[in-house]
Amino acid sequence: MEERAQALLDKCEICCLLCQRASARWSLLKFIFNIPLILTSSIMCVMNSMSTEEVSMKMPNVVVNGVSVFVMSINNNLKCAEKFELFKSLSNSYLGLAHAIESYDEGALTREKINELTEKYDVLVSSTPFEEIPNSIKNTVIQMNAGRSMPLHLNGGFYGKKRDSAELSSVKASIV
Repeated sequence: MEERAQALLDKCEICCLLCQRASARWSLLKFIFNIPLILTSSIMCVMNSMSTEEVSMKMPNVVVNGVSVFVMSINNNLKCAEKFELFKSLSNSYLGLAHAIESYDEGALTREKINELTEKYDVLVSSTPFEEIPNSIKNTVIQMNAGRSMPLHLNGGFYGKKRDSAELSSVKASIV
């Protein structure tokens, strides 16, 4: 039972770290997309307050508004803010589950408790959009946690790396 609990704890901690890093990445993208919107709004305000002729400001207003709409469209399409909040929430949930596993005394975990904790983990994993996490983050987390039990979405994944024939042979042998 302790081995299953330790493996589940490892997976929760790894998923927590993965979601924290993904949250930070989406937060950075959200920030990057907000800078041009702030700048274009400021430019519009300054341009409109400086001009006394409506005709002379028509074209610059159209251009600046077009840039703003373009940036907002990209931001809305990528849904950076929603992904940031989702990964932040998932990170907290994985951390809470890891703390719940750690709270049990050694030998106090029964099969039923481990199965219950595993079900909670499975619910979190099914709601985690692993495809929205960049491969660079996945690779970093895999390297940082070598030797620990990995979540299935990372287990055996060599994101961006090609396997050599020795690795493929060992993978095939382990499957058979």
